[in-house]
Amino acid sequence: MSEGEAPVVVVRQPGRRPIHLALIAPIELGRDCDGLLLIDAQTSRRHLELAPTQAGVLATDLGSTNGTFNAGIRLTAPVVLEAGTQLRLGDTLVQLYDPSPPPSTGEFDPRATSIDLVVAAAGRDRPDLVSLGGDSGTVTIVFSDIESSTALAVAHGDNEWFDILAEHDRLVNREVADHGGTIVKHQGDGFMLTFPSARRAVLCMMAIQRDLADWAAREPDRAVRVRMGAHTGEAIDEGGDLFGRHVILAARIGNEAEGGQILVSSMVHDLIASRGDIALGPGVAVELKGLDGAHHVHAVAWA
Repeated sequence: MSEGEAPVVVVRQPGRRPIHLALIAPIELGRDCDGLLLIDAQTSRRHLELAPTQAGVLATDLGSTNGTFNAGIRLTAPVVLEAGTQLRLGDTLVQLYDPSPPPSTGEFDPRATSIDLVVAAAGRDRPDLVSLGGDSGTVTIVFSDIESSTALAVAHGDNEWFDILAEHDRLVNREVADHGGTIVKHQGDGFMLTFPSARRAVLCMMAIQRDLADWAAREPDRAVRVRMGAHTGEAIDEGGDLFGRHVILAARIGNEAEGGQILVSSMVHDLIASRGDIALGPGVAVELKGLDGAHHVHAVAWA
């Protein structure tokens, strides 16, 4: 940042385009404030103040209920944002703008999906997935998100989009509960789910897609298309193994799917194919970001 140039911060909320703020004066962030209004229900009405200083940007939590976090540590005093500093307010991220290429995590990459954000959040929070596994010692991991959610949010406007997200979330929550699954992380329109068996996971995904199809038939103007992916991995907690390849593989398969599509890994296919009661497509070799080699995925014919 050159001398005299206003510092810029990036504010990113799930399902919304990143907002770039050029700070020429202090500004508040919150759900009901005189500055930037946030849609994040986990933020307070007056949550955070950002102020330009000679050192950069001074961030001050305004006594928020849920807090502001820097690297997982709650702010108890003002902090100067430096390159790489990332603040979290509920599901909202605030970071000093860096004109260099985005980090490999994709967290502030405009191309990042809700699934990417869920993976990042799960990696930070590190839930105990071992306790979610079944007797076999394995867990089936499912990722889902709404296709083109940012464009849909802009097209519908905030109030209607909130209602659509609420209906989407209600459908997902109901089917996950009915099929014995667990919601590990919910970020914007993205979900990370686990199931004690691959079969339950696939039946749940099929039920969700059918619910969404029924909703689309009733209210085509409010319909959303959800993409889903699943992989089964051994639930062994050794150095966070489940938070490495298995989780990333499930997330990348979810990102590979199109709206209205369910894709599963070859492991899930092998676990459920023997009964012959779930229609599965032939294996298709795909390259998945961050994972070496080709991986075979199968489409589930849920309709």
